[in-house]
Amino acid sequence: MAQDTVQRMGIDTANLSGADKAVHDWLADHFGVAPLTFCRQMRWRMAWEADVTVDGEVRTVLVRGSRGDDYVGPMTMRQEASVHDVLEQHGVPAPRVYGVIDEPLAIVMEKIPGGINSELIADPKQRSKVRREFIEALVKLHTIPVAEFAEFGLKVGRNPREAAFTLYQSSIDIVREKLNYPVGFVEFAARWLERKNPVGRQRIAFVTGDAGQFMYDGERLTGLIDFEVAYVGDPAAEFAGMRLRDTTEPLGSISELCDYYESLTGDRISKTLIEYHSAGFAATNSMLMWPLIFDPAPNLDLLSYLQFTIATSRWGLSGIAEFEGIKPENPPEPVASAIAFPALAPHHSRWISAIKTDDGSARYQLDSAADMARYLDRVNLYGGSVLAADLEDAELLTGEQLTTREQADAAVDAFVRSAGPEDDAKLIRHFHRWLYRQNFLLKGCGHQSYLTETNLQYIPPRAADIP
Repeated sequence: MAQDTVQRMGIDTANLSGADKAVHDWLADHFGVAPLTFCRQMRWRMAWEADVTVDGEVRTVLVRGSRGDDYVGPMTMRQEASVHDVLEQHGVPAPRVYGVIDEPLAIVMEKIPGGINSELIADPKQRSKVRREFIEALVKLHTIPVAEFAEFGLKVGRNPREAAFTLYQSSIDIVREKLNYPVGFVEFAARWLERKNPVGRQRIAFVTGDAGQFMYDGERLTGLIDFEVAYVGDPAAEFAGMRLRDTTEPLGSISELCDYYESLTGDRISKTLIEYHSAGFAATNSMLMWPLIFDPAPNLDLLSYLQFTIATSRWGLSGIAEFEGIKPENPPEPVASAIAFPALAPHHSRWISAIKTDDGSARYQLDSAADMARYLDRVNLYGGSVLAADLEDAELLTGEQLTTREQADAAVDAFVRSAGPEDDAKLIRHFHRWLYRQNFLLKGCGHQSYLTETNLQYIPPRAADIP
């Protein structure tokens, strides 16, 4: 059996309010009877589970909420629900969708059996079997005519090169409209991706995007999950998505999975193609989150989003550096030198952690606040050193004399916008140093802090790289 790692909070259905009441009422109305059980998943995004009666049988449903009212992604949740419908029609294993709730915005879907993270399968043969079944499901998915996804609004490129860039273009368009602060890395990654979009590919298919997400039970795959950044593009991009998923849910050798995919499809996927799409998928993931960092909603788990944003930015830059054959050196670690009273943030963290409550949602929020205090403590200790190093690097890059964070960020962004391809290596090294220091500040802060220690799995040279 797969290990279930989800934390849940029971809810008193006699005293419901807010989003809990809206979800419970929708389930009762849709299925004709109140849920037999009802609980909330304790995650960085809103989600619920319930046992409901469907055609006389008790089934468990998952109600998965949005990433937040201010998050804008390349696909709407109604389009995502339609994806599930198409997959069901073609026999691709994935949860059945029962409907979409308008407020709070959420998809109601079948909770398929099993768990995630195939690394937890003890038997190596069973582990390999499940992972191969995942690849087989992708192959089946990639045979679905893309016109079926166009029927509910997914863009289908006019040619393979345009299709390969669909997700990246929509993400770039979103961030250029929504980001209200100059983040030079965002514009650098966007321009690099536009220039380096590979030529010569011939295949177009529905691509899961955030690949490697699947459920298994025992030695069998039970279904693919999570299509919120899926699109019609180059199926080779799936192996870039797997590199990101592998940082939290190991997949074994991604190159070997790619070999198996090639044996089933006849496709040939190069190392550089995976590196390009690694840069594209990771960098555009970070792009969609950067606006939230500078204009967060009050209820946003901001530290978790900051961890995701810096990690995906690092991985995106890593893909760019790999593609360009550049190995940036790490800068010196920041030096501790408190700029304010050093006892304040640690005291605040201990004070919040000491608050007692039996409310699971309140406990999650209190723990998140305590985690943020730990991050602010590191900012207090190392922020002066980080700022000094960032200012020095920005001055070296731009040739300007800079005295504040705002000046440096604006100057670097302006430099990127006037830079040419000859500046790529210089900018790769600059942003590597900048992200290294931002990542350093986040170490040990919050339940997503493991991301600070992760890097993309190395992809060795592949047969397709040989002329």
